[in-house]
Amino acid sequence: MSVSGQRLRRGPTRIRGNRTLRRRVQSIMNPSQLALPDDLTDWLAEGDRTAELLSDSVLVDQQWWIDTLAEFEMPNTLHGSRIGRQELFALGAVAGESPEDAIALLWNVVAFCLGRQNSDGKKRIAAVAADRKRLGRLLQEAALASRDDPGAAYAMLRPDKGGNTIDRLGPGGFTWFLYFAGAGDPKHPSPVLEAKVGRSLRRAGWKGLRDGVWTAADYVAYSRIVDRWRTEAGVDRNDVIVRGLFAISPPTGWDHPWQAWERQTWEKANWVRGPLSTDDLRVVHRWLCTLSALAPRSAEAQHEFRDLGRKISQALNGEVSEINNGFDEDHVYGSYLGRRF
Repeated sequence: MSVSGQRLRRGPTRIRGNRTLRRRVQSIMNPSQLALPDDLTDWLAEGDRTAELLSDSVLVDQQWWIDTLAEFEMPNTLHGSRIGRQELFALGAVAGESPEDAIALLWNVVAFCLGRQNSDGKKRIAAVAADRKRLGRLLQEAALASRDDPGAAYAMLRPDKGGNTIDRLGPGGFTWFLYFAGAGDPKHPSPVLEAKVGRSLRRAGWKGLRDGVWTAADYVAYSRIVDRWRTEAGVDRNDVIVRGLFAISPPTGWDHPWQAWERQTWEKANWVRGPLSTDDLRVVHRWLCTLSALAPRSAEAQHEFRDLGRKISQALNGEVSEINNGFDEDHVYGSYLGRRF
């Protein structure tokens, strides 16, 4: 069975209460049931998103690419000093015909994504040049697989066991290659997956989706979500849905436990990042309750304590009383620092 044919197994869940709560919890447990986000619907209604997408183009440092490709004895296949989606769709249409065509698509896609920055571009070229024959064939196969088996295409460029197949080319880069290999097919099943998209999906309810390292099964589930949301939103193209997920993405760090209760929080001017853990919030909540009890006659204090207490309770999903044993620094802050640095 191909990777895209694998089923995600979920244990049985018993939920009592109203239907809205049950649907919400089921959507968190099962990504296939995620509801179309309201703000994505609003974004789609605000303009001709298809026309905007198809006219998208980027200025690139053409001379840098000519010089660097020549340095590694690779032909200059860059489209020009400006590269647009339409040109990349044309290159994607032939990417499955030969290894050389697949590599040509890759360099134009990387240039499109980087613009004039060229960050790590030379390292990517060196990695392909060092094993050009094998990687060219692999990219050709991935381009072909992207059109009907996104899981298999993804696994070719990042196996679940192991790192990226091509050095410095992770999912945030190679899913652009898989996307353009669809030659502009409106229902192409291999969409772009980057960190911004991941944050939008987590805010929509896919709580188990990781920050930036996704599996082939994650990619297949995401592909199906995008296709379903396209139908539900009444738009013609999957990539328009993806562009919308970029547009509505919350900022980095928005869903740390200390600040995950309301979207309005990070829209405020005084929104800040910070390494507070769930245990820290519980300590704050406990002392708020204590201070509130010590100042029963102060209406202002009672109001502020009640407001802050409500927000902290929401951030902790109502679990404000259980503090983990031991405030070991690695335990409390380790995951945050790991992501930050």
